[in-house]
Amino acid sequence: MKSWQRYAGVFLLVVAGVVIQQSLQVLRLFDHGQPGSGLMPFGLGVILAGLAVILIATNLGPDEEPVPFWEPGAWTRPLLALAITVLYAWLFDDVGAITSVVVLVGCWLLFVERKGALVSAGTAAATGLVVWLVFERFLQTPFPRGLLF
Repeated sequence: MKSWQRYAGVFLLVVAGVVIQQSLQVLRLFDHGQPGSGLMPFGLGVILAGLAVILIATNLGPDEEPVPFWEPGAWTRPLLALAITVLYAWLFDDVGAITSVVVLVGCWLLFVERKGALVSAGTAAATGLVVWLVFERFLQTPFPRGLLF
């Protein structure tokens, strides 16, 4: 399993390198003394690179026991998570930001993490409320309006 962790670390390190390169060459870190559009991606790229290096360093050495990459049923939950994320992106503009966040969290907890319906619904509603309070009320961020918000 360590080899797959190392491969993931190398992949994430390459992604971080591309993000850092794009934020330096395409976007600007600073624009007229103010933070530019590339500052946030640059910072996130540096953080991702650091975490990727840690992932690689902590998984050095041979695997304890070989683990097959494709075990029966091992891809069900990741594919379900991908489908829920695609659903979230598809619903975001039409249904609205807050409603789609509630759907994302609720479906993720119910189907991927296999939590109970009450826990999933309560957590999804609480997450939607927090997102609404922080982004709509406190930061006054314009989100796509939807069915409920």
